[in-house]
Amino acid sequence: MTSPGASWSKASRSRLQAWRASLSPLTVDIVGDFAGKELFAIHGEALVSHCISAAGVDYVYGFQLLHAVHAVESFLRKLRDRGCNFDIVWFDSQRDLCIPFGTPDEHCYKYMLTRAVLIQHLSRQTPSSLSHRFDSLDCDEFRRYLACYPQYFFMCSDGRAAHSNEHASTLAHLSIGYRMSSLGYCVAFIDEISFGSSKVNISVATPTGKMPPLEQDEINADSEGPDMIIEKQLSAQQVIHQHDDLTYRDIITLHALSCVINSAATDARRKEAVCILVQLVMLRHCNLSQRSFAQSGPGLEGTDHSVFKEFCQTATKIVGSGIGKGTATAKWDTFDLVDGRLYLRIYRTVSTLRLPEPLRVEISELAKSLESLCGVQLSDMLPARLLDIVDTTFEQVENRVDYSVLAFSHPIVDQYLQDVQLETQEDADSSYSQIFQELSHWHNAKKPVDPKHTSKPPGFFARRRNQKFMADTLSYSASLTGASGKKINPEIIVVRKSGEDTSAKSTEGSKNDWKAVLRKQASAKNRKKNPKSGIVSGKQKALEEAQATRMAKNEGKSLAAVETWKDRLQEFENESSLIKRLHKAERHLLSLSSTHKSHVNAEISLYICHILTLLRRSGQCPKPNVPNLEAILWSKVLGMNGLPLTREIASHLRLLSNNLGISLDCGPLSSLPKRALPFMMIEAELKSTAYSKPVNFQLGFCGPYIERSFDSAPDDRVPFHPDAWQRKVLDSIDADKSLFVVAPTSAGKTFISFYAMKKVLQANDDDVIVYVAPTKALVNQIAAEVQARFTKSYHSHEGRSVWAINTRDYRVNNPQGCQVLVTVPHILQIMLLAPSNAKTPNSWSRRVKRIIFDEVHCIGQSEDGVIWEQLLLLAPCPIIALSATVGNPLEFKTWLEGTQRVKGFELDMIIHGSRYSDLRKYIYDVPPPSEFEGLDPVERLPFPGLECDVNVSHKFAFVHPIGALIGRNPDTLNDAGLEPRDCLSLWECVRKYENDCHKFTQSLDPNQFLSTPVKKYDVVLWEASLKAELRAWMVDPDSPFEAVQEELRGERYRTLGLARPQQEPAAIAERQTPRKSILQLAVDLRSCGALPAIFFNYDRVGCESLLNTILETLESAEENYKNNSAKWKSTLAEFEKWKRGRSKTQGKAEKMLRGRQGKDDEGMSKVDMMREMASKEESPWASFDPDAPLSQFSFADTTKMTQAELEERLNTLKAHNIRPHFIEALRRGLGVHHAGMNRQYRQVVEMLFRKGYLTVVIATGTLALGINMPCKTVVFTGDSVFLTALNYRQASGRAGRRGFDVLGNVVFHGIPPKRALEIMSARLPDLRGQFPTSVTLVLRLFGLLHGTDNSEYASNAVKSLLTQTRLYLGGPSAQMSIEHHLRFSIDYLRRQQLLSKDGTPLNFSGLIGHLYFTENAVFAFHSLLRGGYFHSLCAAISDTSEQSDIVLEILLVLTHLFCRIPCYRYQDKSWLKKAVHRSPSLVLLPELPQAAALVLKKHNRETLDIFQNYVSTYTSQHLSSTPDIQLPFTNHNVEPCEPYDTRGIFHPLTETTVRSPFAALSGFTDEFETIGDLCNTVRAGVFLEESAIPYIPIAPYETNGVPWNAYIYDFFKHGDMGALVRDNGIKGGDVWFRLKDFSLILATIVTSLANFLNPDADVDDAAMIDVQDAGDMMDESAGIDISEEGMEANITDNGMANFQSKAPISSKGKGKKKAVAESWDVESSDGELEDTEKFPEVIANPRPKTELPSGINDTKSLPKLSALNWSQGGGESLVKVYKAFAILREQFDEKFFKVWA
Repeated sequence: MTSPGASWSKASRSRLQAWRASLSPLTVDIVGDFAGKELFAIHGEALVSHCISAAGVDYVYGFQLLHAVHAVESFLRKLRDRGCNFDIVWFDSQRDLCIPFGTPDEHCYKYMLTRAVLIQHLSRQTPSSLSHRFDSLDCDEFRRYLACYPQYFFMCSDGRAAHSNEHASTLAHLSIGYRMSSLGYCVAFIDEISFGSSKVNISVATPTGKMPPLEQDEINADSEGPDMIIEKQLSAQQVIHQHDDLTYRDIITLHALSCVINSAATDARRKEAVCILVQLVMLRHCNLSQRSFAQSGPGLEGTDHSVFKEFCQTATKIVGSGIGKGTATAKWDTFDLVDGRLYLRIYRTVSTLRLPEPLRVEISELAKSLESLCGVQLSDMLPARLLDIVDTTFEQVENRVDYSVLAFSHPIVDQYLQDVQLETQEDADSSYSQIFQELSHWHNAKKPVDPKHTSKPPGFFARRRNQKFMADTLSYSASLTGASGKKINPEIIVVRKSGEDTSAKSTEGSKNDWKAVLRKQASAKNRKKNPKSGIVSGKQKALEEAQATRMAKNEGKSLAAVETWKDRLQEFENESSLIKRLHKAERHLLSLSSTHKSHVNAEISLYICHILTLLRRSGQCPKPNVPNLEAILWSKVLGMNGLPLTREIASHLRLLSNNLGISLDCGPLSSLPKRALPFMMIEAELKSTAYSKPVNFQLGFCGPYIERSFDSAPDDRVPFHPDAWQRKVLDSIDADKSLFVVAPTSAGKTFISFYAMKKVLQANDDDVIVYVAPTKALVNQIAAEVQARFTKSYHSHEGRSVWAINTRDYRVNNPQGCQVLVTVPHILQIMLLAPSNAKTPNSWSRRVKRIIFDEVHCIGQSEDGVIWEQLLLLAPCPIIALSATVGNPLEFKTWLEGTQRVKGFELDMIIHGSRYSDLRKYIYDVPPPSEFEGLDPVERLPFPGLECDVNVSHKFAFVHPIGALIGRNPDTLNDAGLEPRDCLSLWECVRKYENDCHKFTQSLDPNQFLSTPVKKYDVVLWEASLKAELRAWMVDPDSPFEAVQEELRGERYRTLGLARPQQEPAAIAERQTPRKSILQLAVDLRSCGALPAIFFNYDRVGCESLLNTILETLESAEENYKNNSAKWKSTLAEFEKWKRGRSKTQGKAEKMLRGRQGKDDEGMSKVDMMREMASKEESPWASFDPDAPLSQFSFADTTKMTQAELEERLNTLKAHNIRPHFIEALRRGLGVHHAGMNRQYRQVVEMLFRKGYLTVVIATGTLALGINMPCKTVVFTGDSVFLTALNYRQASGRAGRRGFDVLGNVVFHGIPPKRALEIMSARLPDLRGQFPTSVTLVLRLFGLLHGTDNSEYASNAVKSLLTQTRLYLGGPSAQMSIEHHLRFSIDYLRRQQLLSKDGTPLNFSGLIGHLYFTENAVFAFHSLLRGGYFHSLCAAISDTSEQSDIVLEILLVLTHLFCRIPCYRYQDKSWLKKAVHRSPSLVLLPELPQAAALVLKKHNRETLDIFQNYVSTYTSQHLSSTPDIQLPFTNHNVEPCEPYDTRGIFHPLTETTVRSPFAALSGFTDEFETIGDLCNTVRAGVFLEESAIPYIPIAPYETNGVPWNAYIYDFFKHGDMGALVRDNGIKGGDVWFRLKDFSLILATIVTSLANFLNPDADVDDAAMIDVQDAGDMMDESAGIDISEEGMEANITDNGMANFQSKAPISSKGKGKKKAVAESWDVESSDGELEDTEKFPEVIANPRPKTELPSGINDTKSLPKLSALNWSQGGGESLVKVYKAFAILREQFDEKFFKVWA
């Protein structure tokens, strides 16, 4: 069959291949991480080909149409269940693409009929059709469709099944993606799609923009036109009217047969026609479960079945043309038009077939109808009648699966298994198993669970390290609070007694806070003892005198402030530039203390207004910007409301306010003596500011300055006036309710967490509040903020602290001894499930009183979302869930409310929808490249936005939020935030285009709706009213909505990028990279006053590349300037002259000193001489550094930090191996921030950015998750599949932060305009959870129960996780599935000897728990360990000649289990030739060793049997009367009208009970090859989540031949990082993290084995202390001095350091352990202190040579072990396994250190 791509030109083929090579698609979850609920399109032909192949539908032997339809519907159902919104599009010009590659021509007709049936079948979906058919991608109809139904992305195939990128079939598939990408759409490849829990993972490539067109598609003409079909149509209609009970299947069958058979037909052809009619009757009356037939004899091929083939081809035309639709009342059943295997069974038995009389009569009637249509006579060939009634009962074959499970009983868990009725059997092997005892917190147990160590005084280096650590944190805290230097001023927290209202106070002026509190309490008692009024005590007199003294001092301060102001005013008046004068006056006002400001605020503010009026008169402000200037003036006047004014100031102010439309509220008259203003106001200028429509002026220009509060009022609980919604939050926290708060970034959510923390701290010294953050960067920030906000004395609780950090890679303070724990989800889950934390009523878990989940929308993440969901279910206390980006808050609140109600907690949801400062969006139109020669000085007025600079504003195309909407979906209005001027322009635009049928309500006129001065609260109400009217226009296709949109987008948007030429695909990669224009954009933002800015790029390597581009350009331009500038050479000459002069002066001074000392012993000392020289005036040359960056080649704002302060921060990076160019970039005001950067470097970037020194930071999306880095502008530079609606809102929220900017700017750079609009208008995704009850979680719950003796806490934890509704499952209706799944998970654990019959964890259950984050790979690893594979392999590990081979084989096996990446391109011969065979690296992972493969296959077979048993028992108990007969997507039932038991006639296969009967149509039985096979074809009504089954598919046996990527194996063998990117295809920014992950797995295995080997040793958790990956070890070991080891710091609140000695990992060697500060709650010295992360000695020798765990240096000391495989030889074999893994870990990490040093 000719492929659509076969006739293309050489140029088109080359373009397609180049385009495919240029793509770097990334695998994302399109539900939670990409499209959310936005509409996307699926290429129908690719859908058919993919689903039929993936489901194994029989299209070779038979033709199982219904199975194919079911496979497609199952695929679509999976998408719909996960919240996807999609259409299916079909192209007649590409219809052959529905045929999979390699299909013989004689079977192609089957796919074509399937396509035709599905098009009609899916188009009948209600309420609206999702199936759309077009001639081609180039047709006008398809273009109109795209305009009416905007698509977020397009799902198609990349044709990889064709084994070559050059094959015509591949090119044809690629052409679909090429065209859609050229139109600006993201493209997703269906070939790699996978479903897991609530996720849909697929490879997505971003659009490439304009590319040359391909040849127009030509629609393949049918070999035979529909003339005969049309001729027969009239006759068919007559038959339809004669038989009104005919269905669509009947009509199409008769119609098609009449076209292919005639009266001259041979007997052979007539026989086939009879078979088709018999098949039709059997489809009417045969149960679906009785239609499964085994393959026997030849299939549907050859001339024997020519009529059947012609019948199907004709039916394809009938269905496709719509002729066979019949009457409107006919039943739709075309989806079951043919059944090839049933037809074959009929064909082979038709000559001897005997049927019941009713069926024979039906066939006879159909034969007569056919005869009337085509004249063919079939009565002589019809089946005979059954003469006698025969017994048609059919004996079912016993199912292979045994329904019994191993016995189990547990007093707590049994109640959840009561409805699961199963037969039990006793254990076959009752041999002794070692009871597992959790001895450690494997994540990072810095302290033993039961410490038994004596304290040891800290050494010098240990103290030094901790001082460094604390000093850095104090600086970090100070940067968060705006404090100068390292001084922080935390609030002193005092525990409240019952009924006492003790206000916390500042530490300012008093360090003995508790004494002050006691004095205050004593004073209160004294007042109670002197109730007599009118008698003034001596103390009262003293207080009055003190008050009088303070008033006198204040008066003196006011006079001083006035005098100072007069002096500064003179300085300002001498400044000729009015703009500089304005900035100086504003800076002076901001610099004043609150005491001084209160006396001169009004006067200085009026002076600023005076300068603004002068600016307008002077002409320095361009005329178009005058309204913006007057808006600033308006804001200044508005800001003076309520200030104490003199009469003269009040007079001038009143004149200004009247003309600006402001109602002046003058405060009390100032108490200052009457005096004239020290400047002259221009009264005429004040009068000229009047506007005829003040509301329009305020909306158009004053929006950034208007009053923004929402019913704010004073509240003594917080130090600001909270809005109404914030007061509700406070009330809920005070009432101990749970909270779910949704409010945008900058709305004011920050205080919530800290108020809750303060409440806990004030309650007592024992309660705990936990703050859960999604990233370690946010953990560090929150901890530093707590450090800066609160301090508390714990006099009676030794070892307590206010806060602690606990993450996998480091810990600060004791997590069990703090009151505010800041951590990440994984660690909190470990702590809540740890038995040691819940044993007693005073244990840590029972003291947790509230948990704060920040960025709770992370529950929708594909990786860690399940941990968030488990924590929300597990939380034993009220919670606070915070987010700015939840797409379905009401649905999520309902679920959350239910989870809290089960535990007895109420939940309040509070939603606030308005940002404090608005965002203004732009698209940057990249200008032609030009040579950079340096930055020009910028002198401008502080106008908000980017439109006011005449030189660069034309490069920024403003995007109106309504203009950004794609399509007419009214829901998109909800997320479109309009600032006041957007509302005004929308109103004016709709008034322009409204007509008689479409009008806005007149009452929405802003001059009627709003009053002056305009307030944000009123504008929000007006915005909502405008949107309500606009929503009606959007749903009305006849409304002028498009005209309004076009007008609002403006001409500037329409001309974006029009000058850019089309480029060949080979140039795509270069064009997509925004490197070339990144500097120009930064320069233009600087010109607009829009810095500081954060540039978001969602690729780590891309971030560094952009930074390097800017830095290299700056350095190159500076070097060129220094080499060619006469001015610079003159400056250097002057500097050298000064240096020579200074040398001479110093020489003379020293000579004089020596002379005086020689003559007189009382001469000046050297110190005196230096003091005298220092007292002289410092020359400006003294601070001149010729090597420092010049200001015109630096983005740094040097006014925000001194050079000494900068160097102090940069010095903290010396020990961290930071690449020099990153340090140099910091000096020039540039930084990069992503998770792959060193932690200390990231913190320095954050601090310098907050200080204002850095003005450009390039970052990935991790910076957007709550990190406090406010900026004026956010830039999205470069497209990415990770730039989604969610990430866009998270990142854009950094702009215009509250208290910093009046407006935020958002700029799109290097992103196609259409894509930018999609991102802006896309709706937030709905939060959808995952299946949270994993097998490892079940095992850990039993560990919690066992370790706490079935405590109430543990029982509640089990109840929380097993009885509450799941967000993913959608409610309690799935509870029965959960209970069955739990019971068979227990059976699996029992059979794996991980759990006893009474629920006691056994053997390697600890290792399973430690490796929970690798689920389900850990179970495959356990099977190899338990089965003895590793023991046999490692038997000769001590033989050095065999050691390397053993280690390499272990690594090969591990890479088959952990950190796997499938290599789908393995069939692409051209890729194999170019990339694999020519590369010296290993790209495809070698197959598993045979012995390991056998063990894993056996494990998977056992697991398959267990869960097949689960399905069988569940079906027999709950679904026996519920047949699986419904199509999963369209819900059509496939059931006989009058069922006949035909098993005695046709002898089908045994009915399936586990497998779906739809899949059984292709001959599948209840025999399953793999667990994937079971999960994909299980019958309906059974919940079976493949990701929750403890198995992993083994390549290539269970992966359809797809091998794994060999990147880890290759790295270990060659250590070539470049090859991993170049050949293995790993993203450069991901290599570090992937290798780190594997390193962590190795570390966990080694330490878990050590823990298992030595369970009773009387030592601490030394073997589990540092379960860290190599990357974290590099970070943590930096700067550690080799003279100290084994020390752990515990810095108490009084500043004293307590250290504990720590047992080393091994009993030998010189490995050094890091000492981590356990407290930052102390004051540090003023000297420079630096945190430590990198250390050369550690890198050179990262770990001591491998030794056995302490105490087991010989096997005689091993405890008695059982006789299982893993303990053969009395335990010696397991010791050898441990040793082998330790050697592997050592070697792997050594390579890791070497590469990344």
